[in-house]
Amino acid sequence: MSELAEIPSDLDATVAEYKQLRPLMTELHTEIVRLVKKDVMFACAKRLQMLSRQQGKKVIVLENEFEGDLFQDYQIYMHRPRGINAVQQFLNRNRYPEGSDKRRLLEGMVKARFSIFLVKEIIRPAGFVGLDIYTGEEYFVRDLALPQQNAVGLLSGFRIFPYEGFWMHTGANLTLGQEPDVAGFQPYGKKLNEKEEQQLNEEAIFRWRQAVSEMEP
Repeated sequence: MSELAEIPSDLDATVAEYKQLRPLMTELHTEIVRLVKKDVMFACAKRLQMLSRQQGKKVIVLENEFEGDLFQDYQIYMHRPRGINAVQQFLNRNRYPEGSDKRRLLEGMVKARFSIFLVKEIIRPAGFVGLDIYTGEEYFVRDLALPQQNAVGLLSGFRIFPYEGFWMHTGANLTLGQEPDVAGFQPYGKKLNEKEEQQLNEEAIFRWRQAVSEMEP
């Protein structure tokens, strides 16, 4: 196991907790996206090259169902008017009591950040160790899908946030390639500011979309 990422001592309990938390996070995302106004949706769609005009009206065009997840993830986490995103706005409404699962999730979600991660190690059945290729930091990330695959070396763009001493991702993952030399991989050693993070998020979406289009017949 990784020397840099702390691994839960009880992996079965971690799996059980994740199964409980995952649908709650999905519910929160659905509630949060309702706060997003139409002009914000159009602004985000324009940045992601998902905005079109049909019969003189602005229309958001999604190529597939997964692009809907990417778009939702981007607009509630990445759009930050006056430095506050929709997740922070929702937390500020205090809809859930202190100590509740949804409240604790929200308190972690406001700290979410996007980067590109190298899957260094699979921790069955509960998750994986991901290396942030920019900062060089390693994280144990809860996940149930990757532990079922031979995913070591996978490069993926996603957003992580802290929860109870470990990490979760928001679900909108972008597969960007495979790194053959996991042991010898050298991160950039750079921490991204908010503008750089946003640019990276957008570039990752464009890169993923291009890869998807090239695979289509």
